[in-house]
Amino acid sequence: MNRIWITVLIGLVVATIPGRSGAEGDKYSGTVIAVDQAEGTIVVEGMGPWQTKNGVTQVQRRSIVITPSTEFVRLERATGPAPSGWVGDFVESRLAERQVSPGDWVTVTVTAEDERPTAVRVDVWQPSAS
Repeated sequence: MNRIWITVLIGLVVATIPGRSGAEGDKYSGTVIAVDQAEGTIVVEGMGPWQTKNGVTQVQRRSIVITPSTEFVRLERATGPAPSGWVGDFVESRLAERQVSPGDWVTVTVTAEDERPTAVRVDVWQPSAS
């Protein structure tokens, strides 16, 4: 009986490990290197997870699938109180896919479908005017 409970418990733990179940939620942040509308991909270059080689920080390029259901959002800092009530909070606005271009800073929320990261949401960060 104990073996059955241990097996069930291990199965539940493995099923809830992030990135193992293909569930939405993994995020990649970095600079857009390329947008290929024909292929339906966006290439993001970033430094996470942090890795060094011979004392040099290694950047990673990720090719992420874009689907018709991928949500694109522009994030800007409010200059005063945001709709949330917080001063300087981020304000979201819809963004057309075609407005994302190389050089933009993004955070992409992905899910693993068919062994490839697939974008659920792409947040495009706009720098605040200082």
